Amino acid sequence: MAKEYFNVLEEIIPTLVTVMLNSPDYQTVCRCQKCTVDIIALTLNSVPPRYVTSNEKREIIFRLYNQNFMRTTLNKHIISAIHVVRKNPNHD
Repeated sequence: MAKEYFNVLEEIIPTLVTVMLNSPDYQTVCRCQKCTVDIIALTLNSVPPRYVTSNEKREIIFRLYNQNFMRTTLNKHIISAIHVVRKNPNHD
């Protein structure tokens, strides 16, 4: 059976994490692949998934998360994950 569903946040969160890690506020945070993936995984685990089965529904979710209040919510989760990974990096 082909996978006919996907979590839209798996597309949105990695982009937001990259943007945030490149901002001046987070220049001291390790941006290696391992830390970046850990931040993404922690963030995805802290928010409810948004599974859809069509591109039309995907666009609806994208529009929803493009609104300021939803972006602010995601950013809070990302910031929390950054602080966890900063304190406990998963590498030497």
